Amino acid sequence: MSASQRPMMGIVGTGENARDHAAACRALSADLVAICDISAEALERFGNEFDCANRYQSLESLLDAHHLDVLIISTWGPHHAPLALQAMDSGRIRAVLVEKPMAMNAAEAVEMVNRSRETGTLLVEGFKWRYDPQHHAAFELLASGRIGAVRSVHGAFSAPLAGRAGADNWRFDPARGGGSLYDTASYLVHFARAAMNGDPISVMAVTPDATEGGAELSAAMILEFDEGRVALLQSSYTQAYHQSVTVIGTEGYLRYVIPFDSRSSRDAEFVTTPPLAARIDIYGNDFSLETLEFPPCNQFEAQLTAVFDALRTGGQVPASGEFAVGSMATLDALRTSIASGRKVAL
Repeated sequence: MSASQRPMMGIVGTGENARDHAAACRALSADLVAICDISAEALERFGNEFDCANRYQSLESLLDAHHLDVLIISTWGPHHAPLALQAMDSGRIRAVLVEKPMAMNAAEAVEMVNRSRETGTLLVEGFKWRYDPQHHAAFELLASGRIGAVRSVHGAFSAPLAGRAGADNWRFDPARGGGSLYDTASYLVHFARAAMNGDPISVMAVTPDATEGGAELSAAMILEFDEGRVALLQSSYTQAYHQSVTVIGTEGYLRYVIPFDSRSSRDAEFVTTPPLAARIDIYGNDFSLETLEFPPCNQFEAQLTAVFDALRTGGQVPASGEFAVGSMATLDALRTSIASGRKVAL
């Protein structure tokens, strides 16, 4: 795919995230040539809105009819791995972008990565925030040694969904990939591993509340890394809207304000106020302070742009399938810790 060619796109799923992906395709002049959903009614609405005439109720039918540059899988979590494997096996897809978390467990993630290597398919986990300019800047600062050696990460991600979303919302149903651990905590785990530039050696987690179906409404987590480094993380569906991450080094620290996803174009599901600007505060041991501000960014567009660039250059992306394996292993261990009440070694 050359820089002058319009990427050929397909989307599996027609929910809110799929709408955001379709809008990003339109904004970037990529051709949404095929969509797939089990619901004919949903396909009609989605296809009419985004002017896509090729509508399929099975992925097999879509793959039989089209070669695509990128297939986006935007379904409930349990369907991610089977659909991604089917797409990669077809030999008709150059890149598969799977919504986060990429799989339901580490075993699925490993199988997906192995298949991507066997078939030469680019596999991407849909953490769109990794492509936001604030994260490019922050990770460059960490790599430069500006705050010294990273020793700890503190992070929180919460929203009062338990009082606002309906009881049938997928977030409250483990069978559909719901629960605060796999939803909001997955952001924190990914960030902590990236900031620490490694994987935890042990984890401990507790959840003070859960739905009748077993989905965690909240989780408090300790991730122990080598050399005594630690990440302290908290996710919740019962607390106020809050996103923050602090990375503490030996010579200073970074504090993120709005680190994740409340600045894209889609937040009207629960929030109607305009997007907020992001900020990174950089503190030194001499009490110096530098503040970097970043305007609202459409992270869906930034993510697709990075995927297109990787296809053109043969490069990789920050939220690669390979990186997702470590996150899934960590989430598996956290869930085991919640169930057992014990520290779990990785």
